[in-house]
Amino acid sequence: MLQGGEMIIIALLALVLLGPKRLPELARKVGQWSAELRQAARDITQGLEAEVSDLKAIGEDLKAPIDEITKPLKEISDEFNAADPRGTEWTGPKPLSGPTPADAMADLEAIEEAQTRAAENNEGVLDEEAE
Repeated sequence: MLQGGEMIIIALLALVLLGPKRLPELARKVGQWSAELRQAARDITQGLEAEVSDLKAIGEDLKAPIDEITKPLKEISDEFNAADPRGTEWTGPKPLSGPTPADAMADLEAIEEAQTRAAENNEGVLDEEAE
């Protein structure tokens, strides 16, 4: 921003360069341009505020259908969580790292063994039903 002393120097230079006849005309034009710029800024601000309010209204209009969709989903999620007394979070020990290949092979062998036992049990049940 210009200070008082700088403004006086600029005014004196303008008076010397333009003369006393052209200086008032130029000052009027500068004042008109300044008023036009302020009005343009005001118009732009009002236009942007109107657009923002339109966007807010659209957002509010979209919120109701979204709430209609998410409310039943939240109810289902709450019912699911209430039905499982353990909850959905892991309660076991936290591993320090992922499983090793040996752990994975041991798990695979345990799964295969369980499947074999289940198949044997099912065959026994089927044999009993056939008799």
